[in-house]
Amino acid sequence: MHFKFVSLVFLIGIILFSCKKSNHEEQRAESFIELQKLVLADLSTNVIISSYNDLAQTTIVLYSEIQSFNSNPTEQGLANCRNLWKKSRQIWEQSEGFLYGPVSTDNIDPRIDTWPVDYNALEIVLASSNSFSPTEISELDDALKGFHPIEYLLFGQNGSKTVSEFTSREKSYLIALALNLKELTNSLVTSWDVNVSTNYVNYFKSPSSSNPIYTSLNLVYLEIVNALIGICDEVANGKIKEPFVAQDPLLEESPFAFNSITDFKNNIKSVQNVYLGKYSVDGKGLEDLVRANNLSLDNTIKSKIANALSALDAIPSSFGDAIINSPIQVQNAIDDINNLRDELESRLLPFINTYIK
Repeated sequence: MHFKFVSLVFLIGIILFSCKKSNHEEQRAESFIELQKLVLADLSTNVIISSYNDLAQTTIVLYSEIQSFNSNPTEQGLANCRNLWKKSRQIWEQSEGFLYGPVSTDNIDPRIDTWPVDYNALEIVLASSNSFSPTEISELDDALKGFHPIEYLLFGQNGSKTVSEFTSREKSYLIALALNLKELTNSLVTSWDVNVSTNYVNYFKSPSSSNPIYTSLNLVYLEIVNALIGICDEVANGKIKEPFVAQDPLLEESPFAFNSITDFKNNIKSVQNVYLGKYSVDGKGLEDLVRANNLSLDNTIKSKIANALSALDAIPSSFGDAIINSPIQVQNAIDDINNLRDELESRLLPFINTYIK
């Protein structure tokens, strides 16, 4: 009797323990799904929408400053225009870790960031009788509008253009280009407006079986991670490697403002912003999902982001000079950025497929 009683108590204990464990696992799973949704909400608001708002506001000020420079061309006015170009450029490059949604489907990216500049075609445009109306600017080839023709006109081919060197046609073209840039960046803000139910942001934040773009959380997170992989690959194997292998400074991204290395760093910071969920404020990011299941992977990703940024910091001069005179530092940057890309591809993507459905 005593043995049977003990056995019965033991069995009941096992059953109760199993129930508690099962309930705990279910609660943990539900909590992790809620965290996934919170990360999407925070990324949308704190990183993506905030970046686009800052970009739109800065290009508005850039347009206004270029108009002022046209009316009253001074060295200080030119310096203001150049600084605003760099400021808007910084925000844009830090948004290239999320080149999905309208920035891609509406071809905004190529319309504002195609490089290198086609000098010959640009001179033909300047020599023409075009009125530089908004329609004419929008119909130009992508390489003739956006950040880089503005850069070329503001800084000059050697980066030291003076006020007296600006022609009236160049100033008119500058105004038209800045207006076009302002309108396109503002369209990004509009397309991510959460108050419009059919806007992309609401599909991004709320995947479901009835969602026309994302039917599952897994698909959204694959989009996010693949975009991070894509920008790492573009920086390492396009923006840096192509001019490095060709030994041709004319192929670099932002040569006239000597801004290329800064561009590259901001691209990697874009990866960091998305991973940490941090831009305007520090919210939930991919790190929170990874840390909940794999601390080692989280530490490795952060370490490789830091290594990539450090390698870019170690390039001692302008990029155009570095590809000729600092090959070791340039190659180190390529390798460290590719190491980050490989980590995202070989470990973070499988993590997403394992833990996010």
